Amino acid sequence: MGEHFHYDVFISHSAKDKAVVRSLAERLRADRLKVRFDEWVLKPGDSIPAKIEEGLEHSRVLVLCMSANAFGSDWAQLH
Repeated sequence: MGEHFHYDVFISHSAKDKAVVRSLAERLRADRLKVRFDEWVLKPGDSIPAKIEEGLEHSRVLVLCMSANAFGSDWAQLH
């Protein structure tokens, strides 16, 4: 069933941490990793939940950037 990964890394983060996470994404890309970073792939009108699911399915590794902003986000609520 050989899985196809388009990305090496999927970066999940709070939009409030965008500047710090962008720096991380750029460093990973400079190290020749294929990075799935939202502002590089999302287009106006995209369904964010669908794009997240698609990105996760096609990424080898998830990097979850947790911060006070992330814990306070509606997206990060744990059930």
